[in-house]
Amino acid sequence: MNNRVTLLLPSLLLGLALPLLAAEPVWIDVSSPEEYARQHLAEAIHIPHTRIARDVSTRYPDKNTPLNLYDSGGNRAQQASEALQTLGYRQVSAKGGFDDLAADGLPGRYMAPEATPVQAERITLAPASHTVTPAEN
Repeated sequence: MNNRVTLLLPSLLLGLALPLLAAEPVWIDVSSPEEYARQHLAEAIHIPHTRIARDVSTRYPDKNTPLNLYDSGGNRAQQASEALQTLGYRQVSAKGGFDDLAADGLPGRYMAPEATPVQAERITLAPASHTVTPAEN
């Protein structure tokens, strides 16, 4: 029987490993909603870094799900990656910033220039100077 287990062990291990190897990574943009609306990878879902633990746990309860995280600059992706690893996610990778990924050839989506929100004019309020006249006393 011991010999039989030894013969079956490689195929059993391969059977367990294949689903892990075959799973396509999920791309998650952890940027702010405004940054995601402006530009993101075509296949990415948006989960802001402030909600990463709760939303990933809900959407991807399998802690073996391969997760690729990025944002506009890479810092929030690294923080989010560390948070998910603390929760027990085993295949989490911070991939850096959007511009680097797009430069590497990953397809992105960009907001059309005509759809760019018009920024509100800034109004600067200067403190009013008020002089008290004898009639106001």
